[in-house]
Parts: sequence; C-alpha cells; structure tokens
Amino acid sequence: MKKGYNVVIVGSGAGGGVVAELLSRYVNQGLSVLLLEGGPYWPKHRFTQRELDMSRIFLRKGAVFTSDMQMSIAAASAVGGSTAVYTGVSFRPPESVIEEWRSRYGLGFLSDSFVSGTLDRIEQKINVHQLSPEEENDNNRLFREGCQKLNIPVKPLRINTRGCQGQGFCNLGCTAGAKQGTLEVQIPEARSRGVDLVYNAWVQQIGPRRVSFSVRPAPRGTEPNVEAEGNYEVEADCIVLAGGALNTPPLLLRSRKKLGIDPQNIGRFLTVHPAYNVNGVVSQQVKNYRGFPKLWYVDAFSESDGYYLETSFYYPGVTAKNQPISGVQLEELMKDYRKMMSILILVHDDAVPENRVGIDGRGETVVDYRLSDSARDSMLAALRNAARILFAAGCSRASIPASSKALLDPGDVASLGSLVSRDSFQPVRQPLSSAHPQGGARMGKDPSIAVTDVDGRLHGCDTVFVSDASLFPTSSHVNPYETVMLLATHVGAQVLRKFSIQATEAQ
Repeated sequence: MKKGYNVVIVGSGAGGGVVAELLSRYVNQGLSVLLLEGGPYWPKHRFTQRELDMSRIFLRKGAVFTSDMQMSIAAASAVGGSTAVYTGVSFRPPESVIEEWRSRYGLGFLSDSFVSGTLDRIEQKINVHQLSPEEENDNNRLFREGCQKLNIPVKPLRINTRGCQGQGFCNLGCTAGAKQGTLEVQIPEARSRGVDLVYNAWVQQIGPRRVSFSVRPAPRGTEPNVEAEGNYEVEADCIVLAGGALNTPPLLLRSRKKLGIDPQNIGRFLTVHPAYNVNGVVSQQVKNYRGFPKLWYVDAFSESDGYYLETSFYYPGVTAKNQPISGVQLEELMKDYRKMMSILILVHDDAVPENRVGIDGRGETVVDYRLSDSARDSMLAALRNAARILFAAGCSRASIPASSKALLDPGDVASLGSLVSRDSFQPVRQPLSSAHPQGGARMGKDPSIAVTDVDGRLHGCDTVFVSDASLFPTSSHVNPYETVMLLATHVGAQVLRKFSIQATEAQ
C-alpha cells in the first residue's frame, strides 16, 4: 500500500466496485487506485451455508435497528458489499422514477440513451436474464398459482447469475460464485489490473485529500489481512465514498469539520422499502429451501397502492424472527417450516427530511425512521392481498402482521379489511424490516436539499464524490442494485475527468 493515491474508494459494493473497475482500465496509464472495505473478505470457498455463522457477513449481524426499534435494516459488511448477500434480482429503475429525478432534481445526465445504453452494458456484463420454467421451485409455483387464481398478473424476475446450482443460500453468500455481483466480477477485474484492495479497513474520518482508517483483525473463517493491523492515513487526489446509505452519511458527519461542508442535509431523506415477509402453511411438505428463491413478482398495485410483491424464502432463524407471534404459537408454527410458502412485501416510501441516518456521541450510525400514514396504508393493503394469495395457493394457516388474530385461516378472507387494520398495526411488536436503504447523501442541483451535485461531487468540496444508494433523491421503487450501478458509472466518469481522462466506454 502506497502513502498516496490518485483515487481512494471507500466501500466495495455495487457503487464502489463499479467505480473501481472503471478506473482500473486506466491504471496502465499511471492512475493509482486504492479500494478500502470496512468488512472482511469472504471468497466463495469461505461461505459455510450455516445461518448463525453467516450472519457475520452483515453489519451488526443483519439488524441495524431504528432508534424506536420498529424496524431492522440489513446491509452487508464484506468485500462486495450487499452484492455478496443479495439474491441477484435485477430491476431497471422505473421510467417514472428517472423522469422525476431528471425534472425535479436536475439529473439531466439520465437521458433515455444514457440509461438504456449503460444498463444494456451492465446487464450483459453481469449476465442478467430470466430463469427457465424448469428452475421454478415449490414456493415460486405456489405464489404463481395463487396469483393466477385471483387474476393477479405475475411477471418473471430477472436474475444476474451464471452457473447457478440451486443451493438456495443466496442471502448467505454463494459457494458456487454464481451471483455476478462485484465480489465475483468487478473487484477481481479491478485487482487484476492493479487496483489495491485493503479489507477490514474501517474509515473513521476523511479530509479533502486524506483518508484515515484502521485495519482491524480478520474475523475467523475469512481471508487473512493484506496489511498489518493498526492505524493508517493515506493521501488522495480524489476520494469516492461508496459505503452505502448506512455508512456514507455517518462518515460525512464525522468528517464535516475537516471537509468544511454544511451538514444540514447529510443523512436526510432516507427511504428503506419497508418490508414484511409473510408465511403460510400448506398441507404437504414442499422443497422451498432449494432452487432459486425468487422467480416472480407483482407490480400491479405499484401505482394504485404503492407496493410490490415478490417471491422469497428465508432460513429458519430469519423466518422465526419475521413472525408476528411468539411463545408456544411460534414454536408450533415453526414445526411446519418445511410446509411453508412465503411472500415478500416491498412498500414505496416517500423521501421526507425527518427520516434520516445520523451519528451518536461516539460517531456510530443511528437511524431515525417513521413509517408515514401513506406507507402504513400501502403496507396494510399489501398484507391483505398477500393473505389472499396464500389462501388461494392452498394454505391452511397464515401468519400476517397487523392482524388482530394471531393466525388466519381461509375462513377469514372475507374479513381481512377489519382483521388487518391500523388498529392492530403495531410495528414495535411486529417489527418491520428493510434490505434497501437509500438516500442520505442526495444527488441534485440545489444544495439546499442535496448533499452532492449532479456529478456525485459534494457540494462544498470538489475532491470528494459519493457513489452508492445514498445518492438516490427518492426511493427507486425497485430492488436498487442496477440503479446504484447506473449512477456509479456516471460518477466514475466524472472522477476520470478530474485527471483529464475521457472514459472510452460508459460501462
């Protein structure tokens, strides 16, 4: 590791990995690049497929709680970021979202040609495709059949895998390396061209041209450190922050005095895609823990009611955590784990200034988030429809949050309007979850409501850029992976311009 670099990138997920790979094409022209990752390095042969053990891939073991304890947010802390633990679901950002970002926030670079051309190249690189009907497991089949009986249109999800073995452990790291995230694609390419990677490197503060970090011990079961443990400081002509919405805003707040920036908007306008994973029990045993977890989704209620439904399936610990019941009832329900089907609800929440990521007195991440009335109504509508789908698919029981009855049965379908209501919606007892934190370092022309300009450069500090989901002005409405990569491609090109390098290919 050198004492100084042209570019230091903090974070190796969808944003940092894309920027690192783009910049690596010019290392042979003298550009020096350092990629820092706060988490450990888990290559595919290190994944164990043991739920408790693999919880260590996640920040705070997968449960960053909001200050009121009504929601837990999951984000990875590892080389590859959350691309190491997502399912590879690949959505292009909806046209309505892109249009709002262009017209309201001044992101004029998001022209139709730039968006489509960049995403075409990204999807080719990471092998985005639809799975074949033969890869449909029981959980996906039951969801599809339930929707079809209710005349709810289902659509196939697109996935970025190559050589998937159907192990079913996508969210705990793929031992086959089939998910084409930055762990498997962009980071190996960047390293092969000469980008330096240091992991277990926690960045405490940055200045306009300086990055201070500590290399921590490598956790058991992960790759050994490439640098000795201890404190380091490197100089940089340019710094790119890509630690995600839970890390980038806190780092900016810890560094605000050194950077000389206005902290007013840092961390504000957080959106999270509030989620519930609901389960029902069918009469026969089904193999839901093998095969690909996600094949189908429903967007028919996106415009009218503000939510998506997706197929999903989780491991016993996470499944138990997601239930709105406890004690003996939970124990009895979990005995039927092998007979469960499940549905994931994702609500489109609004970007409001009161929802934010901040820091406490020690500089640690604090999340303040309140579910709005409109998001609450969207969630209730989604829960009722999810229950209908579960029963249409043949479930004899369903565990539905916000229900006044512990476990619903098919006879309750006609009464869902009164059973699943605001009166019984108590997130403290039935905690929401999220895996899609977005915002907090909003991109936009107007510095009174944005943290970076339209090139991802900090308002007030032209040597620091942001390249992750914290840039989003509003919720992307869909799984955000491709949208992060889209913005990162633009940001990376602007970084190159600082060195008078013209990117020859957008991605």
